[in-house]
Amino acid sequence: YKLNEQYYFSPERYLRDERDRKQIKVIGRVAGLCVIAYVVLQNLLTLPLVFEPLSSIYNSSPVFQDAVTILLSVFGLMLPFAIGGFYLRRRTNVNVFAFDRPVSVKLMVFAVFFGFFVCLAGNYVSSIFVSAMDGIGFKLSSPDYEVTDDVFGRIVYFIMVAVVPPLTEELAIRGVIMQPLRRYGDRFAIVASAVLFAVLHGNLIQAPFAFIAGIGIGYAVCITGSLWTGVLIHFCNNAYSVLIEFMTRDITDTALLGKAYNIVLIALYAVSIIGSVIFVMVKAPRKLTPPATTLSRRQRYGAFVLNIPMLIAIGIMIYITSRYVRFVG
Repeated sequence: YKLNEQYYFSPERYLRDERDRKQIKVIGRVAGLCVIAYVVLQNLLTLPLVFEPLSSIYNSSPVFQDAVTILLSVFGLMLPFAIGGFYLRRRTNVNVFAFDRPVSVKLMVFAVFFGFFVCLAGNYVSSIFVSAMDGIGFKLSSPDYEVTDDVFGRIVYFIMVAVVPPLTEELAIRGVIMQPLRRYGDRFAIVASAVLFAVLHGNLIQAPFAFIAGIGIGYAVCITGSLWTGVLIHFCNNAYSVLIEFMTRDITDTALLGKAYNIVLIALYAVSIIGSVIFVMVKAPRKLTPPATTLSRRQRYGAFVLNIPMLIAIGIMIYITSRYVRFVG
């Protein structure tokens, strides 16, 4: 048969590109199926909450709500992505569960400062985006969780927000999805996984932040060679969020709350900026891996996104996201 003119003088390249395209599509299909399974499992696991007495308990107990959310993170998110990870590890021969020692502990420590600074910047950009959307008449919202006053309730809340998501989401996104994509270029793997990370949040308040944070976390993981870097960055960001929520609830004096918030924010910005500068200097010999493929950037993104499971998953997440958008005129 006659080859495409682009490959007329290089059949080896044509075959290699087709192989790479198919491999990226496999990763994209697995990612899409994992997202679909995540949504389905969420609905199945929460179905019993419609019936009594669980319905009354759930509606009246913030601690029970937090426990259910932990259950959904562990079984709803981690289970399908773990299954997908085992399949991709066998299919791609890549260690998708890269919870290895970092190439340097010192590098990892300063990478955490860098990643946290990116998260702070992501929060700032997200707040601007939300304000801009509000200015043109779109009221954005996100899932809301109640913070209790008792110690046990706050411990459960802290585990739900700051402990479980860093482990489950980093395994799913920076592990199962990003690691096998790295063969086709670290930059591509970081951006593609960050987009999926944003989509997975299912609302426009968190999505812009998740994309920016995903870029920073993905970069730090690639430079340090360990998912533990991503877990630590994710943990620090979420723990900071919990701290602010506790402060907001406990400090009733508005002026005092404003001063405390500004002091904490300025201190964190200062420390994270200094740590980021040191990270840039320390990581100098470490570079992102270039793509081991001749596929163009557009071909790689197309292969990852343009497959039926991924398109269905994106459609589902767009629908879920739309439920948190209200036009107020």
